[in-house]
Amino acid sequence: MKIVVALSYFHRKIGPINIYTYPESGLDQDLSVRIANIMDQTFNEGFFTHSFENTYSMNYYFEIPSEWARGNRDMLMVSVIFDQQTNIDIEQNISQLLSDFAKTLQANEEIYAAFYINDISNYEEFKETIIENHELMKSNIQDLFRTIKEDTREKSEEEIIASLLSKNHIFLTLKKLSKGPMTLESLSEWFHNNFVHKNFNEMIDVLVDNKFIFKNKIGWTTFILLLKEVNAERIPPLSIIENFDRNDELNDLLLPRILDFFNKHEKKKEEELYEDSYQIFQVISDSKKYNILSKLRDGRVLKEQLHEIIPKRNQDFLVKTIDYLKNHEFIEEIQLNGKDNIVLKTNFQITTDFPKYLRKLLKGEEGAPVIADRYMPSQEDLGKNDKQQKREEMAEIFKGLGNKGVQSPKEKKIQTFLTDLSSNPKKKNGKKE
Repeated sequence: MKIVVALSYFHRKIGPINIYTYPESGLDQDLSVRIANIMDQTFNEGFFTHSFENTYSMNYYFEIPSEWARGNRDMLMVSVIFDQQTNIDIEQNISQLLSDFAKTLQANEEIYAAFYINDISNYEEFKETIIENHELMKSNIQDLFRTIKEDTREKSEEEIIASLLSKNHIFLTLKKLSKGPMTLESLSEWFHNNFVHKNFNEMIDVLVDNKFIFKNKIGWTTFILLLKEVNAERIPPLSIIENFDRNDELNDLLLPRILDFFNKHEKKKEEELYEDSYQIFQVISDSKKYNILSKLRDGRVLKEQLHEIIPKRNQDFLVKTIDYLKNHEFIEEIQLNGKDNIVLKTNFQITTDFPKYLRKLLKGEEGAPVIADRYMPSQEDLGKNDKQQKREEMAEIFKGLGNKGVQSPKEKKIQTFLTDLSSNPKKKNGKKE
């Protein structure tokens, strides 16, 4: 779904004009004019929708105090333009976001100067104020775009699964069922003894709807069977695996830490791995943490740049989120060339597979676990045309890791990396042996 945010301004001589659009190439000239002209259809401050052909817009008309306007008021309209229809939940959410945006501008006593950028020659003594506020207005529009983009994107499969498994009563219920089928009555008794304030029937319905369990009635007795075992596990970062044998200063610093982590991780007991799996589900289900990790999956990010890719509403949580992810060994902060780099220390993946007790009944070769689809930032967010191809290529490699047979050169590279975890590290003190 394509999203564009536009801010229109009523020029006292020309009429409605589009003062700024983000992404800046998001609207052609004709569409830009048509969006701005929607201002002529409303005179009351507030939210309204409009559509023509395959364009759907949500708009908010408002006014701001202005020392330079007739009547001391400038008229503005902020619009969110889609290339397809949306649902009522999105509409309600955007209505609130646009209202908040209008209040932010109205609270700035000098913001009106931003809209005189095209007439700056007539306000030479206020040139600095005009430019400063115009840049501030653009920054506000860009942040609004990032917020809407995040709120309206369709969640990936791994996020949907994690949103369920991050709930302790669901996670432990599936763990209980992984040992074998149970009667509905005995499962209900166990559940109510452990989760007094949770609704058992509601949970069962959710798990059935999501095809995690199956209810089988035999005679007067209903049995609950686990259909798929879900696991969240740590894996080495793909960006490091691809380049782990290169002479790279960042790799030299990071690789020994990754190898040390996985050497210790391999020695964890089953109960510790369960706890770590639950931790991963909680991280993925938290959008603030997941968004940062999704960016880092494609490589390092300068710490100072994180403020540019995180919506302002989440800025207060940024420091706490970074500290949390460092403490739980998802990321590392490495100083290189005088700059702080945030890099992925451990990637993660969610897999679904037949329960162990069912696998024992199957004859023939077992299939590899299915890896849940993850969120991939768009080309527009990444800013590099080859990123999508690279991700797809690496995803295919990882999907094939559990398969037997002939391996591609890159698969062999990954296997070599993983084999190193149980032998001596390739590097010591940041240098190759």
